[in-house]
Amino acid sequence: MTAEEEGSWRDTLFVWDGILTIHDGEVKDTTTTPKETSISWEGTWVGCDNCADAKKAEAPKRGVFDAFVDSDMHFLVEGTATKLNPNDDDDDNGPKKSIVAATNVHRAPYQATLLKGDGWDLQEGKTKSKHKDTVHNVLFSNLEWSGNLRDQRNNLVFAKGTNDHGSFISAGWMRPGNRVTLGRRYLEDKDSRMNWTLEELKTAVLGGILKEGKKIRLPPWQCAALHAVEQDTASNGKKRKHDGEKKDEISKQ
Repeated sequence: MTAEEEGSWRDTLFVWDGILTIHDGEVKDTTTTPKETSISWEGTWVGCDNCADAKKAEAPKRGVFDAFVDSDMHFLVEGTATKLNPNDDDDDNGPKKSIVAATNVHRAPYQATLLKGDGWDLQEGKTKSKHKDTVHNVLFSNLEWSGNLRDQRNNLVFAKGTNDHGSFISAGWMRPGNRVTLGRRYLEDKDSRMNWTLEELKTAVLGGILKEGKKIRLPPWQCAALHAVEQDTASNGKKRKHDGEKKDEISKQ
């Protein structure tokens, strides 16, 4: 595969859309260990070809009575999610013992690892096969749909990982019905975005989608941080100055 051909397939933005399910509640519950929650995410993915510019990639449409977006590419990934602020749902009697013990206990930031399950489909017909990520870390603003459509920042989801095809970053959001939609972008080997933390990815995406007040552009992957070619944009969402601009400033001093 030539460098030109290798770059072309990365122009495809892969949009994963499916239902996030909370299974057996908190599987760990101590005062010293962060609580873990068993989760799975199942659905289908579609590719947006020729979407090197992430702003060209729209969210896939789904039939009113369809569980998933119409696609032969299925995925089922499973793992655990850890609440980032595990003491938020404690009370005077100590930590809550189950998700039933408090309303909205999962409406808080979680970081998840999704490496188990069937994985995801690739190719078609007789060449269709299952694949799995070797790293897939996800930052959820909530594990349960918040019901808040006014401030969609509370519904954002970010991810990064690696597999046999390379490193990737993802951005998206949770929608009614606990439906999570993520746009996945594979990166070149020397792309510095592969070294971003989830928080740095979040900052870069927010820098590109925030509008006036609390409004954000949807879908969240429609920003420079998710373009195929790395942009001259810092992970804090601020535009870096090009060398030419820096020289102009120096010459004026």
